[in-house]
Amino acid sequence: MSSGPRDGGMVRPYIRTGGRLAPSRPELRLETLVTSTAKSTAGLDIEERTVVNLCRQGGALAVSEIAAHLQYDSTLVKILVSGLADSGHVNATTTLPDHNLLERVLDGLRAL
Repeated sequence: MSSGPRDGGMVRPYIRTGGRLAPSRPELRLETLVTSTAKSTAGLDIEERTVVNLCRQGGALAVSEIAAHLQYDSTLVKILVSGLADSGHVNATTTLPDHNLLERVLDGLRAL
């Protein structure tokens, strides 16, 4: 299942994130879709390269899917994705669902 670096948890999360403790983009959610925009991964550390390459192979992946593939905590992935989005290596898009659609789904569920 894991296609990324996994070392049994011996590396502390703040090392993986380069010392960053919180995402620079607080709007990132578990369902935020991430796509690679990078032509090159030169200059990125191993975790960042792994995220970019995973998005290249899988197309648009949700933050939660990236976390599952790498077996990382979702907050750690949000920090990595935030940095990659800030540097232009990935595009992160959070689309809010249409309110009317949610109302129809809720009405349908109530009718069951």
